[in-house]
Amino acid sequence: MARPRNITDAQILDEARACFLEHGAGVSTTLIAERLGVSHGVLFQRFGTKEQLLRAALLPPFEPPWMARARAGPDDRDARIQLLELAEELSAYLERIVPCLAVLRSAGMHVESMADRREDLPPVRARREVVAWFSRAIARGLLRPVRPEHAADLFLGALHFRPFHQHLSSQGFDRSEGQAYVTFAIDAIHRTLAPAAERP
Repeated sequence: MARPRNITDAQILDEARACFLEHGAGVSTTLIAERLGVSHGVLFQRFGTKEQLLRAALLPPFEPPWMARARAGPDDRDARIQLLELAEELSAYLERIVPCLAVLRSAGMHVESMADRREDLPPVRARREVVAWFSRAIARGLLRPVRPEHAADLFLGALHFRPFHQHLSSQGFDRSEGQAYVTFAIDAIHRTLAPAAERP
């Protein structure tokens, strides 16, 4: 008899995520186990139920990686460069998370269930961090004085549309085209928000 395969929780979650994204929330846990080369029972020993596995595999992290960059900035470098760095990181995150959110929604799990308090919901926290970044950039004189909430909504809106559209239209994510779009969007936003002395 073959020895059971040693497998980490991270490997299980990676394969489960791939299966959920490929086949939807209704995919059989038997298929996930087969692709992992483990018994069906291993999944339930580690994650309890299929719903718990679905949540663990697809829910966004409480602290997305891009938030650390937002919280640490801006510094004294050119605002356009810093906006582009933040946008590239956030855009890559959205490309990964939008399909996951769509599968969760199809399974009846909504963003409202992801936190006990409204202020802890992922979109609310994301906007708060970006508003704070723009507030600091304006205070440093890197951007002209505008309402930071408006600047944050412009920034977030420009970055959110494309991944949602690409996912819903099944176009997929072309990395070079996505990079060109992010650069274009940040150039347009920076031209709008740059101090008068820096505008062409």
